[in-house]
Formats: sequence, structure tokens, C-alpha cells
Amino acid sequence: MNIKNEIKEASVENKKIFAVLLVIFILGFILGAIIADDIAPILMPALKELVNGTNISSIDAFNIMIHNETTAIYVFLGSIIFGIYAILGMFANGLVMGFMAGYTIKSMHSLMIYIILIVPHGIIEIPAFFCSCTAGILLFLFAFRLIKDIINKNTLKESYENNKKTIKHAVILLLISIVLFAIAALIEGFITPELGNIVNQQINGTKLF
Repeated sequence: MNIKNEIKEASVENKKIFAVLLVIFILGFILGAIIADDIAPILMPALKELVNGTNISSIDAFNIMIHNETTAIYVFLGSIIFGIYAILGMFANGLVMGFMAGYTIKSMHSLMIYIILIVPHGIIEIPAFFCSCTAGILLFLFAFRLIKDIINKNTLKESYENNKKTIKHAVILLLISIVLFAIAALIEGFITPELGNIVNQQINGTKLF
């Protein structure tokens, strides 16, 4: 088995799913940015509590990692029900990021702060979430096609053989997301807070964390 080729195949052959999820993410992002002021009273208390409770330590990085990995698995397993978890999760992720962009720029007048708090780990975390959501949709498609083949008088073994590539791609993408989430957690736990402190101290004279 050539791991590089397997990863390339799983990515290329499911690019349409990635594209649909990207559209959902963008729609969520745009909506979040537009209604940032309206949903700020709901989201900001939770985000401030998260920030105030943050310490730059390996424990935080570990907790972030556990949270991300758990989310990836929940999205994957939950999406067996018509891919709903993947679709809602992707939209919600875009909504929160759009809100953060809209609220940060409006309230702090600093695009740099937003970028420095999102980009370092986001460039890895967002693709990881795309992979886990795509894997979840593939799990749903595998289950749906398997049941459909069985109804059409195929044996369980025949049905599995007909659809094993789908579940193989799902597992590969899930594993990719788990690895990427782990890397993103380390960056978010150690690097992002330090960069946020440096930039905010230069702009506003105070530390963020």
C-alpha cells in the first residue's frame, strides 16, 4: 500500500464533497460576519470565558487536542445519519469564524489581531475539519449504498465489496483529520497565544492572555 497515493486518491475522488462543504462553510462565514453585532451578546460571554481561562501550557494544548479529536470522531460517527452532523458542523464552524472576523474588526479595529489568533493553527485546523466532515459524509454514503445493495438482493459480502472503497476513503480522511487536529492543537496551545500577546502589546499595550 502506497500511503501517499491512498491519500491522494481519497482527496481527489471526493473533491465534489469538499467543494459542497466549502460552499456551506463560506455561507456560514458570511452570515456570521453580517450578524456579528446581533449574536455578540450570545457568543462573546462564552468566548471571553474561554480566553480568560487560558494559560499557555502543555496542559492547555493537550485539552485542545482531546477536544478536537473528540469533535472529529463525533462528527464522523454522527454523520451516518444523512450527513447532518457534517453539514451542520461545517456551517456552525463558518458562522463562528465569520462572527469572530466581523466582531473583532468592528470592536478592535484590527484585522491583524484576528489574523494572528486564527491563521497559525487555522491553516491546519480548518482542513482537518473539512477532512472529518467529508469522512462523515462518506460514512453515510457507505451505509446507504450498503443497505441499498442488500435490498437489491446482494449478499452482505457482495455489498461490502461493492462499496469498500467508500469506507476506505472515509477512514483515511478521518485519520488525516486526527493527525492535523493534533498538530493544530500544539500550535494553538503554544504558538498562537504568544503571537497574540506580542501583536496586541504592540497595538494596544496589553497582553491578551
